[in-house]
Amino acid sequence: MCRWLMLCCLLVSSVQASELDRLNFITEEYPPFNHVADEQLKGSSVDILDAILQHNKSRLNRSDVRVLPWARGYDTTLEYPNTVLFSTTRSRNRDSLFAWVGPLAAGRVVLLARRDKGIRIDALSDLIEGGYSVVALREDIGAQALQEGGVPDNQVRMAVNNVSAMHMLAMGRVDLWAYGEEVAEWLLQENGHNVADFESVLLLTEDPLYFAINRQTDAQLIQLMQDTLDQLRAEGSLPRLD
Repeated sequence: MCRWLMLCCLLVSSVQASELDRLNFITEEYPPFNHVADEQLKGSSVDILDAILQHNKSRLNRSDVRVLPWARGYDTTLEYPNTVLFSTTRSRNRDSLFAWVGPLAAGRVVLLARRDKGIRIDALSDLIEGGYSVVALREDIGAQALQEGGVPDNQVRMAVNNVSAMHMLAMGRVDLWAYGEEVAEWLLQENGHNVADFESVLLLTEDPLYFAINRQTDAQLIQLMQDTLDQLRAEGSLPRLD
């Protein structure tokens, strides 16, 4: 045990705290985890990032995070070392594409429908056979789940952002919306809709949210972020995950 602790200390001490300043952080509008309100970046995942940076005396803070459309941020993180994207669902098919630090929060991705439509779906095959239309965002976990499930392209509409997708569902332009359940409900409420008028009709994935990091990033920086997150959570500085 003592030897293991010494190795951990050597690993952390071998990376200067200022080295975290080499990282570039990207996020999107994905409330309540990360979103802009009153011209400031807010949310539970943003708070976690801020705590990690402050603990390591980094010069960076939430004001240095770039807010980009999801697909652009996703592609940028895949391409450029030292790039960190959050909050990202860590799914089986994404696992080998990035390095990961987390978890940050639980995540449920569902098919959401208007309750008055009375749509009942037990599997994606029901969506296909019923000819239902569904809106999603490119490179989002919902869109990837639809593709993996064999949903034909002619039944899927790609929205430019999550607010546009929400309006498409609310206005009846599509039958379903494939997206994070908590985020979808937050957006509906914030935009004046009664959340009770909508319902989740199928669970697509239930995977946690993480920081996704370009795989060419220095492994010691990634480990420093993970060790700091674990330490802050163990100390009670960050809420524990259920």
